Amino acid sequence: MSFFKSKKPSKGLYIFVWFLAFIPANIIVTILDNFLGDAIIKNIEDINNYVFIALPLEVIIGVGIVVFVYKKFPNLKMSKVMPYIYVLTAVNIAKTYIETEASLKPLNFDLTIFNIGLILSYFGYVLGVRYFFVNSKQWK
Repeated sequence: MSFFKSKKPSKGLYIFVWFLAFIPANIIVTILDNFLGDAIIKNIEDINNYVFIALPLEVIIGVGIVVFVYKKFPNLKMSKVMPYIYVLTAVNIAKTYIETEASLKPLNFDLTIFNIGLILSYFGYVLGVRYFFVNSKQWK
């Protein structure tokens, strides 16, 4: 049990908690995304509705899961974790952008609102996680 309660957590604990937080969060958000995508998008014009409904829900649920898991490990310093969250979330958003652009480019659909939604999702996600820890003992 000392592995989990150590005053100076090891890199192994940081990695373990990363997987414990982000794998379930990504699985749940992917399931939610598939469900909402099928429920909302009936034709190409519905993508903008999807942006206003699905993306905020996905951000809230993703942040909630990550915060819930990391709060269970009070000795981990989130200030050490946040740079990875910033970079890897940006990579994930870029991947989503590239895949969506490639899929919808042949349809000549304007993805401006979708792209703005992705950018806002990025900031909502990283700043949402940061918000819950920046003034706590887990940050310092």
